[in-house]
Amino acid sequence: MGNFKHLTELEIQQMTFDWRYRGFTTLELLTEEECDEINDELERLRQERKGTLTDDGKEWGEWDPFSYPHKLSDKLAKLFVHPKIIEACEFLMEGEIDGMQSWAYFKPPGQLGRDQHQNAFYTGCKHNEIINSAIALDNHDPENGAVWVYEGSHRLPVLPIEVDEERTKTNPSFWRNERGKPCIMPEGHDFRKSEGFVRKGQVVLLHSHNIHGSEPNNSNRFRRNYLGGYLKKGASFNQGNHMKREPIDIYALRQQHWGE
Repeated sequence: MGNFKHLTELEIQQMTFDWRYRGFTTLELLTEEECDEINDELERLRQERKGTLTDDGKEWGEWDPFSYPHKLSDKLAKLFVHPKIIEACEFLMEGEIDGMQSWAYFKPPGQLGRDQHQNAFYTGCKHNEIINSAIALDNHDPENGAVWVYEGSHRLPVLPIEVDEERTKTNPSFWRNERGKPCIMPEGHDFRKSEGFVRKGQVVLLHSHNIHGSEPNNSNRFRRNYLGGYLKKGASFNQGNHMKREPIDIYALRQQHWGE
């Protein structure tokens, strides 16, 4: 075992197993009180956004996600560069990393889910060159539309998608790929579907090629997430017309907010 400042040996052992056989892993990160503070900050940003327009001149939907919220709040910037997440991503991708993107995701009661997809389809990264983190800001379960995954599907290449034009019309105005563009699973596959049970304050790290999605929120509870994307330093990627991705100096931000 190497010397880790923020990860225990037991966590490293579990992450090693999960990454090889499952394609995702879960870590303890925040207290419930810390999650409540983040939810209050996201609500502040959401209220400030009301009545403003997107870059396309459209009015924001009430529950549209935020792209790059770490640019709007020091609290969210600090969370984006949490040292434990950085250390875990360095371990799993075997080297230094850059930041890639951040999202704040709201899923109120009645909100629809997201079709099965692979993150690598959109970022264009090679195998295990980008990791997405999802910090649960509420308790997540199938009833409130938690993310499910196909265990072991990270071994697959990037799969083709099929487009359902009618279903794409149900997308939020600022999140165009949520529905109507599912990836096509290999015929006869036997990947086990793992339903998403994540406790408030835990973070899930997801392999770039893992196939995942979510169902509608059929509860009377929110299912909120703070999402981060972390790129292996030097890896190629798609900027995207919508996201306009650029590498983010994660270490400078960590020094600024954590002093390390």
